[in-house]
Amino acid sequence: MMRPTPITVLASLAFAWCCINTARSEPLRIALVIANGRYASMPALTRCTASAATVRDALRGLGFEVMERSDLGRGEFDTSIGALARRLAATPGAAGVLYYCGYDMEFNGRSFLLSASASITRDYDVLTQGIIVKSLVDSLVRSKESTGLVLLDVFRTPAASSSAGLSGLAEQIHPSNFAVIGASNDGSSEGPTAASLAVRDQTAEAETTPDRFAAGIHRRLTKAPAVTAHFVPAITSPSPAPAASTASPAVAVPPAPPPAAPPTPEAAVVASPAAPPRVTMADEDQMPEQDRRRVQVLLASMGYYSGRIDGTFGPETRAAIRRYQFEIKAEMTGRLNAEQATRLVNSTR
Repeated sequence: MMRPTPITVLASLAFAWCCINTARSEPLRIALVIANGRYASMPALTRCTASAATVRDALRGLGFEVMERSDLGRGEFDTSIGALARRLAATPGAAGVLYYCGYDMEFNGRSFLLSASASITRDYDVLTQGIIVKSLVDSLVRSKESTGLVLLDVFRTPAASSSAGLSGLAEQIHPSNFAVIGASNDGSSEGPTAASLAVRDQTAEAETTPDRFAAGIHRRLTKAPAVTAHFVPAITSPSPAPAASTASPAVAVPPAPPPAAPPTPEAAVVASPAAPPRVTMADEDQMPEQDRRRVQVLLASMGYYSGRIDGTFGPETRAAIRRYQFEIKAEMTGRLNAEQATRLVNSTR
């Protein structure tokens, strides 16, 4: 057996280093594909399984690493979204895609996705069993250097009195580095949904940048029957702020009027009442029952909680806290630390 010479060793190391650098230079492409097809208390959505498989294969063809999840409960849903968000935040310049197929619901002008364990007997049950679309999107756009697409392929619940939700998507979602598409399915077709087929067909296009990829999917959905498409395009290049002009004005500018006389102390008191002092809260483990009830009241006033105001932080309160943590872009632990509780109390005063 021949012993390697120094030259062959160096050549091998150089080749390996080149391969490592090439791999590292490729931007991360990662996708989360969720198919909620089997619900505990609602009819099965058999189309979601086929649709998710179509999207998965199309994205893999574009070089995406695909995480597949199906029939997620409430906690599993949060965990999966959190995992995708962390991967994107840890890799600047990454491209991410979230595809969801399942039921959705609107309540008080907000859109919610339903976990497979959801049991909606009253409209406001969605507050503790649904996933707020806005919070979901916000959790993915924390990394300003990443781009991507959120595609929500939804069906209305059997008890819904109107068509599937997402009708107010443009009002709920602020434009960001992620495009957001909502495809509301109102028909009774079979097989993969129009949205999943649009993803498949769009992969054949030469342009695959995230913003153009999303725009192409939306164009295809606008032509699909029995589908209502809602689109929030991504911000691709922010407009530069206009430069301040240094030229002399063409007309004379009148002198500024003399400053008004300072108000009397009495008038100042009336015009500028003293701001209420900032309230400092403790970690939830050290909160007295009165403060724990106060937290539940505030969460209820924000639309996150609909349970009893009893000072007991059970599953419904934990779910409401997670929604609040989603909203403030904090880790979704379901437990309030002192900083979060203080922020909650003072932001609603």
